[in-house]
Amino acid sequence: EAIHGSAPRMVKEGRAQYADPSSMIRACAMLLRHIGYPQKAQDVEMALEVCGQFEKKVTITGRDTGATGGEYTKYILSWVDNPKLKSRWESEVFNVK
Repeated sequence: EAIHGSAPRMVKEGRAQYADPSSMIRACAMLLRHIGYPQKAQDVEMALEVCGQFEKKVTITGRDTGATGGEYTKYILSWVDNPKLKSRWESEVFNVK
């Protein structure tokens, strides 16, 4: 279950598709590390940070003013597979002002 719970209020209000998948994706990274895929876990964590803290090309608001959980997940996964992920993440993390 996601850190925010199963979001019953969002379901009741017809907004389930706008639930933020970030905590579930972070849990997947933890699982990857646990089962022996530390590099993939690190890639997922870096992609979450690039998407959620730095680039923010797709935002999730929990409402129809933002992306759906599926759209946001695709955005994150596009960075997981991006060969420039590590350099982008490092440029943001090490150049914080």
